[in-house]
Amino acid sequence: MTRSTLGAALFLILFGNALNAAERYDGKAYGVVNNLCGSCHGIPFHLTKIKDDDEWKEYFQNEKNLIDSHKGKPEALKSIQSKKFVYFKKRIVKFFIENSKYSGKVHGCDADFCGVHN
Repeated sequence: MTRSTLGAALFLILFGNALNAAERYDGKAYGVVNNLCGSCHGIPFHLTKIKDDDEWKEYFQNEKNLIDSHKGKPEALKSIQSKKFVYFKKRIVKFFIENSKYSGKVHGCDADFCGVHN
């Protein structure tokens, strides 16, 4: 194996590992959930584990589900009706589904998150 071939192989291995790390979760959706929902629900990954993927789909399918579950909580209603939440809603739903109860995903420590899943 030549030096250039070895270098190319090493690059592909390192690049592949970087892609895997980047695909762990949607960092922007994580940040939006953390900012808008974290004060009540805590770490976003703990919130995603409350329901399985089908339950999250059903929950977000109807706007009334979100509003009804947050009645009597003005700060929460303000968050779910904010422009930011509405803009990122599709990404938030996808984030919740991809990291849901039976998704099999358990995240370790990285730059954005460090903690244990329940």
